[in-house]
Amino acid sequence: MNVRQARPPAARPMSPGLPLVVFAWLTTVGLFLVVVLGFIDTATNSALGCGRSFPLCHGSLFPGDNIKSIIEWSHRALAAIVGLLVGAMVVWAWLRAGRFIEVRVLGAIGLGFVIVESVAGALAVLSPESKALIAVHLGIALTAFAATALLAQALWALRAGGGNALRRPPAPPDLVRWTWVMMVFMYVAVYVGAYVAGTDSGVACLTWPLCTEGRATLSLANPVTIDLIHRFVALVAGALGTYLFVLARRARAVRPDLARTAHTVLVLIVLQIASGLLLVLTHIAMETAVLHVSLATVLFTVVAAMTMGVLPEARRPGEAGRAG
Repeated sequence: MNVRQARPPAARPMSPGLPLVVFAWLTTVGLFLVVVLGFIDTATNSALGCGRSFPLCHGSLFPGDNIKSIIEWSHRALAAIVGLLVGAMVVWAWLRAGRFIEVRVLGAIGLGFVIVESVAGALAVLSPESKALIAVHLGIALTAFAATALLAQALWALRAGGGNALRRPPAPPDLVRWTWVMMVFMYVAVYVGAYVAGTDSGVACLTWPLCTEGRATLSLANPVTIDLIHRFVALVAGALGTYLFVLARRARAVRPDLARTAHTVLVLIVLQIASGLLLVLTHIAMETAVLHVSLATVLFTVVAAMTMGVLPEARRPGEAGRAG
């Protein structure tokens, strides 16, 4: 007589709980504040507020009563705290939902770029004359924020709908192609904007849309040239965003999520251009500058979300066996 052995009950797959999701979103907000404060640090020329010493401030643990020292020290302190939070969030996410490749990859990108950002920040202090390094620092910060925000969104989706929440039908090839074009272009646009801020070229042209204060040359050291390149980049972004919206609208029956995201991208581009005009009208007021960089951060993240949405769907746990 054959006796069939009872199989042990299958282990219930772990999923992100509410505490992890809340922690991930709070960490994302903290990283957003780091990006904004870093921009204020650059815009107010406070990068040397603590001298050329790092991580101390003029050889001391705390800053003096100089406003630039306070801004620079606050940026460093907040970046250090949030960096630890990002590390904790990523490890927690890997433990709870690491079986999903989206969680693994986004966590690695977010944590990796936070570490690279801290190194770039230190180098920017030790080499303040390098304007390109300052621009790179902001670009790295935006990448870290986008990855962290997308990880938080993925954890939230997994909690709400389980593994099926990350499933998606393939997008049309032309939409995939132009989404990637938009992503690469946005990455370039971020560095151009950061270079404008790092070189104080925004004040070179206080008329819009053309510049009547000076004449552009072929030299990238010319502030007028830098600012006009920035404006041309914004114009191209508007054209790309419009075309991407048209492509996504055509595919809305198959991928309504991408149609909604493309609509958001186009709205954010219009708001970004409007905030650039407001910068000119207010003569680069700090409040409008913060609004401008905040919109740029959100826009970059939404474009990154759309790029992630057109990627081929990753194979889920257990599907390898069923495929055969």
